[in-house]
Amino acid sequence: MEKIPKTKDEIQRLIIAELRTFAQCEKAWGIVVVPIVDHTGVATWTVSRFHRGQSSAYACDRALQRIVPHYQQLYDLAQKH
Repeated sequence: MEKIPKTKDEIQRLIIAELRTFAQCEKAWGIVVVPIVDHTGVATWTVSRFHRGQSSAYACDRALQRIVPHYQQLYDLAQKH
């Protein structure tokens, strides 16, 4: 399956929207997507950190462990030139 190119901001918006649908993560503030320099793997990006806001850090971390691999299969990080 061909991955869809998305900008860093687009991926961040998609992930935070999904994250907020998980229990105890409704008030998460944001995440930071960074490129993966070593392209030997499937993913071209990862989440380096997140701001839980008033949400549970544990619940958000667990949710991101489910969300991020799924989105990495769908989207490539589009580099702006």
